[in-house]
Amino acid sequence: MSTAVLQDHRALRFLTAGSVDDGKSTLIGRLLFDSRAILADQLDTLEKKAAGAPIDLSLLTDGLEAEREQGITIDVAYRYFATKHRKFIIADAPGHEQYTRNMVTAAAGSDAAVVLVDITKLDTHQTPLVLLPQTRRHSLLAHLLRVPSIVFAVNKLDAVADPRHAFDAVSVALRAFAEAAGIAVAG
Repeated sequence: MSTAVLQDHRALRFLTAGSVDDGKSTLIGRLLFDSRAILADQLDTLEKKAAGAPIDLSLLTDGLEAEREQGITIDVAYRYFATKHRKFIIADAPGHEQYTRNMVTAAAGSDAAVVLVDITKLDTHQTPLVLLPQTRRHSLLAHLLRVPSIVFAVNKLDAVADPRHAFDAVSVALRAFAEAAGIAVAG
């Protein structure tokens, strides 16, 4: 049997990283929701909290009482989901600078890092575009910890007037940063 036919049954471990409120917990919540990895009682709790408003999927990863009260991620939250072809373990790393060591814990042993970039926090008309310090820090730490794959995900493009221009500007900045840091750039 050829190796192309064999499936990798090992869970892919990845973390979400980036600055505060870039959408890390919401992305994980969306992945859990779309893969139907949410228990019915969890969904009921979220619907009750929402009181008719859209469900806040970011709350699915907040395990500590302090996290729920403050609306922030403090500790690393691990969540599991699977598709027909793969199992995943996601680590939701905090974005606040004072919890950076928790991000390092999440990165250790990860197969990939998804570094989210909130486009609404950047001045896309500035040349050169300046990335947020925590975006750079998390990317560099993942690279130093030899996380094999680092993916930059530009988030909240629907909230800017000219998404094409904004995406192009942040892409140039991310490529320049990655190349200067020695982070492999594909495509």
